[in-house]
Amino acid sequence: MIKSNDIAWLPLNSLRAFAAVHETGSVGAAAEMLSVTHGAVSQHLRGLEDRLQRKLFTRSGNRLVMLPEAADLAENLLRNFRAIAGDIEQYRRDENILNITVTPHFAQYWLLPRLGEFLKRHPEIDLRINADAAMHDLEHGDFDAAVRHGDGNWPGLNSERLLESRDVVVAAPSLLESVSVQTPRDLVGLPWILDEDRDIEMSHWFDDHGVAHQAHTRITRLPSALTLVAALDGHGVAWLPHVYAAPYLTNGRLIQLLGDDTWSEQNTRHYYLCRANSKNSPAFRTFRQWLRQQLAR
Repeated sequence: MIKSNDIAWLPLNSLRAFAAVHETGSVGAAAEMLSVTHGAVSQHLRGLEDRLQRKLFTRSGNRLVMLPEAADLAENLLRNFRAIAGDIEQYRRDENILNITVTPHFAQYWLLPRLGEFLKRHPEIDLRINADAAMHDLEHGDFDAAVRHGDGNWPGLNSERLLESRDVVVAAPSLLESVSVQTPRDLVGLPWILDEDRDIEMSHWFDDHGVAHQAHTRITRLPSALTLVAALDGHGVAWLPHVYAAPYLTNGRLIQLLGDDTWSEQNTRHYYLCRANSKNSPAFRTFRQWLRQQLAR
């Protein structure tokens, strides 16, 4: 006896053939759509009638005509087959969705200039980028991975170092036309642009070099992604990771002030690619490999 909720007995190929005949209007068209022979579809229809112990068609000359009750069943089957196909497609797409969160600086000045190459090479991946400085929960949240700077010691996360970058003090040439900067003390009195998230670090650096932080006449605090823009426009001296300033130091739009010997290990940023141990999708592995290739250049 067939149980109403038992799927083991369902003749899926026969049901597909039946629904295809309803959708296309004929056995021949259904056979073409399913890439099988006319005889195979006819056999499926006979087998389905035997399994259901009910007639599904009548004959009108040489044509099979679906009974009204059977047509209702076929329409329901079509609707459910389409829903199943949609669910499967969504499941397949989910494998190719990658949600990452990165710091604003990293997004704007490192990732975005290179992103076109990744998207061109991997059009199958739906990459979604969130740029903010928040420490998101990678284990239970919506993000698959993050690029963060720190010591790499985040409990519960798999972290691998991507790059390190020392800090540099930079300014636009227009700001330095009548100023000579040889020591940290020479920076006193110049307008400054500070990353609002790094005010304490900056204070410590000045203290270490015997310069009173409060001696500055003007300090503008901006979100991290805007400090480089403001420095390029000549609004003040900025304290930035070298990796972001490097292209502009090369083309002369910025000038590095002071030598590298003024910086300690505490003034070096280490960037990590982080993920929860439970999240290691094919899309993530592809993105990780691409990052590594970019950094090796």
